[in-house]
Amino acid sequence: MTNFWQDIRYAFRMLSNSRGFTAIAVLTLALGIGANTALFSVVNGVLLNPLPFSNPDELYALYAKTPAFEQGSITYANFLDLAKSKITLFIH
Repeated sequence: MTNFWQDIRYAFRMLSNSRGFTAIAVLTLALGIGANTALFSVVNGVLLNPLPFSNPDELYALYAKTPAFEQGSITYANFLDLAKSKITLFIH
């Protein structure tokens, strides 16, 4: 176990001698760990955890047909207008 602590002290001495290399190494590790954490958080939230709904098979997507797109997105204001007017929505 004493060899381990001697190696650690030697590593810190070498890193303190070359401060530029140490700064780049620490920055690279920080960016790598941060990117890995962010990516895992997204994958965990989107792919691994189930949807927070009781019946996720009954979820539907609403699309608006436009000349440029077969399935375009609906704005929230348009959705509220559709909900107020109680127009029958076609779901496919």
